[in-house]
Amino acid sequence: MRMTAPILALAVLAAGCTQRSETIGAMPVSPGEYEGASCAQLSSLMVSEKDRLEELSRLQDEEIVGDFRVMGANLGAVAAEGAGNQENAIAYAKGKVNAIDIAMRRKGCAM
Repeated sequence: MRMTAPILALAVLAAGCTQRSETIGAMPVSPGEYEGASCAQLSSLMVSEKDRLEELSRLQDEEIVGDFRVMGANLGAVAAEGAGNQENAIAYAKGKVNAIDIAMRRKGCAM
C-alpha cells in the first residue's frame, strides 16, 4: 500500500496535457480575408490548407505516445520527448479551412 501513493504521484506528474488533433477547436479566422479570391483560387487554397492540416494533425497525434491509466482512471497522455506541440497551428489551420469554406459558399463555388 505504501508504494501505491508514490507510483500514483509519479504517474500524475508524468502525464502531459497534449490533446489529440480531433479535439482541438478552430481558431476564428475571418472569411473576409478571401473575399477577393476567385473560386479557382479558393479551391486551390482549400486543398493546400487541408493538406497542411492533415500533416499538422499527424505530427500532433504522433506526439502522443501513450496514456497513463492507474486503477482504471485515465490520468492523461504522455508526449514523446522532443516532439513539438502543434495545437496552435492546428487551431489556426482549422479556422482557415472554415473561413475558406464560408467564402466559397458565399461565392457559390463548387465544393
